[in-house]
Amino acid sequence: MRYFEKTERNRKMKIYLHLILLSIILLVFSCKENTTGQKTGKTEKQIKLKKSLELPQDSIVKKNKTPKHYEYKYVITRSGLSYRDLPNGKVLGKYPLNTQLKIIEHTKITDQIKDGEKVIKGEWVGVEKNSDTVYVFNGFLSYSYVKSDIKLYYASSFYKENDGKIRTAFLNLSETYFENNCNDNSDTNKNLILTESDLIKDTVRLNQNQRMKLLNKLRLSESDKVFVYLMKNDSVLSFNIKALPAIACMNVYGPYDNYQNQEDDYEFGFDLGKNITDSDNFVFIGKENPFQTGKLKPIVWEEVGYHDFPKKFNINIIDNRRISWFEGIEPGQSYKFSANNLNYYIQNLEKDEKLEHRYMIVIDSRTSDIIYENVLIDSESTNLIPLNIENSKQEYYNQWTGKLFKNKPIVIFGFLGHNFGCPSITVLDKTEPTIPILCDNRH
Repeated sequence: MRYFEKTERNRKMKIYLHLILLSIILLVFSCKENTTGQKTGKTEKQIKLKKSLELPQDSIVKKNKTPKHYEYKYVITRSGLSYRDLPNGKVLGKYPLNTQLKIIEHTKITDQIKDGEKVIKGEWVGVEKNSDTVYVFNGFLSYSYVKSDIKLYYASSFYKENDGKIRTAFLNLSETYFENNCNDNSDTNKNLILTESDLIKDTVRLNQNQRMKLLNKLRLSESDKVFVYLMKNDSVLSFNIKALPAIACMNVYGPYDNYQNQEDDYEFGFDLGKNITDSDNFVFIGKENPFQTGKLKPIVWEEVGYHDFPKKFNINIIDNRRISWFEGIEPGQSYKFSANNLNYYIQNLEKDEKLEHRYMIVIDSRTSDIIYENVLIDSESTNLIPLNIENSKQEYYNQWTGKLFKNKPIVIFGFLGHNFGCPSITVLDKTEPTIPILCDNRH
């Protein structure tokens, strides 16, 4: 009996120990699961769901990605550059000379095109056009635009100040002087013209050695001539360079208090004396006179109805970087002028009945082709010059057109004032670059 009871107790004890051991094992596994959940903050079901929704590694957009760098280049072929739907595909249109293009794709598709006697090698590249991509051959693109063979300046006129002090007419050639000085691969300090004693003066008359340095930097010689076209008189004055004093004048923005004058605070050029009294002029320096008289006309605008304007303004002609400036723009008062078998149209672009910009086109009256189209923008750097309207009381002219230059097509100018930079003359021929006016508009 005792033996049986002892055996029964041992059996129950074994069962009890087995239960305790099983409980311990279950408790350990339970703790591991809880620990995993605590570390991730998610249940096993949530973890599996997250993994099923994760994107492949190559489709994840990385934050703080460096913006892509785009190239900007100019069309350098005078006949213009065709753009296509695909590399060497269907021609959609043509970019005129000196159009600036934004390159957004390199196709790595190379090609070679015969241009006269030359074979041009290059690549088909994608360029941005109205938020789309078109393709051009980059053998006709360059970082530099094609420059005109005519370089113009202004001459400030002779006048007498209120205190009786005389300011002689001055031909400012500083833009060319400083540009050439910087482009020369030599020590700039050795090329300086002015001495320390000169830098305390308002006006410096250059000695012979200084004059020779100036002419060298300007790429001019004593045998060259200065030709001045006077718009109001429709006449040309000429001067021999060797007869003109070379001077340097302190720029209107210097000197400053507690500031040591530097050479680039001065304007370099020629003293024209009392010969120029009209500020509306153009100046060319060279061997031959490029101007012709009797061909330039002032533009006097005639008001026309909105429906008489030959083309509706399309925002797609605006550079993408400026397109936000034209939100809410509506066409306003329109004007017309006719001369030289051309019809000139200009239209106010308004917002809330306030003039913002202007849209201009010029049409060949014989063929009805649009030979010029542009938007004149009022901005921080440019401002709209008032129009001379027919029958108005305005006594001066702002816009001009005609054959101002020998062996050049018709030109137009006088539509924009420049707070920064300088104006230019537009040639009404897409194969001709604009003609710059170097006005030394420094600030």
